[in-house]
Amino acid sequence: MKKYVLLAATFLSAASAGAQIRRRAPIATEPAYWVSLGAGVYGANQVSDGVTNSTWDFGNGTNWQYRIAAEKALQQQFSLGGVLTYVNVPFVYSGPGCGSCDAHLDLTTLGASFHAGGGQGLHQVLEVSAGAAMYRNLHRDDNGAKLAPTGGNIDPFFTFGYGFGYTFNPTMALSVVQDYGLALHERTGLSNDQSNTLTQRTTRLNFRMGFGNRTRPR
Repeated sequence: MKKYVLLAATFLSAASAGAQIRRRAPIATEPAYWVSLGAGVYGANQVSDGVTNSTWDFGNGTNWQYRIAAEKALQQQFSLGGVLTYVNVPFVYSGPGCGSCDAHLDLTTLGASFHAGGGQGLHQVLEVSAGAAMYRNLHRDDNGAKLAPTGGNIDPFFTFGYGFGYTFNPTMALSVVQDYGLALHERTGLSNDQSNTLTQRTTRLNFRMGFGNRTRPR
């Protein structure tokens, strides 16, 4: 009888020790916030503005686009936040003020962003953003004269990005992403054969850095 009591006590002691070990299991930490800095080559097609009776042909012109995003981690490999991009775009302006001339404008986008992808080593990256595209400072290249609309314009935009990244450690990653985006211009004053959709393409290099601590059970 004493032998059975001793065996039961030993079993209960082991079970209690195992429960304590489970309760004290190590906790994995990962960044609570992410900041991304990117630069890439931007290109777009053509869009017409009926209010000013002008056409903005982005044609073969390309330039550097700069991007910054700040996001909060939702769970491992997923984050949600905001994104800002800027590019000084070369284009051909056709309309009042120059007939047809080389020009530049400042294109800034501000919107919400979603990121998916991560883990150690090589991985896939998916990024989606949507918000407002702001055209500002339209001007001729030859004499700097302002072009209509002199007050600028704002359009809604949507961008989908896909690429590949490499994680060096839990708080540092590098990726190459191909973005495809649409900005929808108003159709006021346009004929049926004129396009109000600006198609945008960017191939960018992105550096992603994590901050803070977010804990999760292993």
